[in-house]
Amino acid sequence: MTSRPKPEEVPYDPKIERTLCICLRAARQIRAEIEEMAEPRTMMDYAKPTLTEAASSIVRPAIAANNFEIKPAIIQMIQNTVQFCGMAHEDPNSHIANFLEICDTFKHNGVSDDAVRLRLFSFSLKDKAKVWLNSLPAGSIATWDEMASRFLS
Repeated sequence: MTSRPKPEEVPYDPKIERTLCICLRAARQIRAEIEEMAEPRTMMDYAKPTLTEAASSIVRPAIAANNFEIKPAIIQMIQNTVQFCGMAHEDPNSHIANFLEICDTFKHNGVSDDAVRLRLFSFSLKDKAKVWLNSLPAGSIATWDEMASRFLS
């Protein structure tokens, strides 16, 4: 807790009203400049998530193939068979092995295994595990090896 300054420590200002007016005028000018720079926002604007807040921790590798598509059936298969929740009784090594088993069942020309695995991995997580993935810094995972080592640790 801060203490009040002693009277002898406060500098004496013989023109205190003038100093106050100067400070208030400067504060109003700064506030006006800030308001000019910013667009007016409504309360709804403050409640909406922005794109920067939704940045993924996974950097998805570029894909050379023009016709690459992950079929919804693959996503459903992953969600129905290899979901990892982050519970104490779940084995992360087993999860990775089962996940890779599904990912290795299909190949696309011009698409690396890393690209497929990184795109699909988030679908294999839910609950605590999904929260963990979303809590990582944006763009912090660029390869499958990074993802696997981070997940296992």
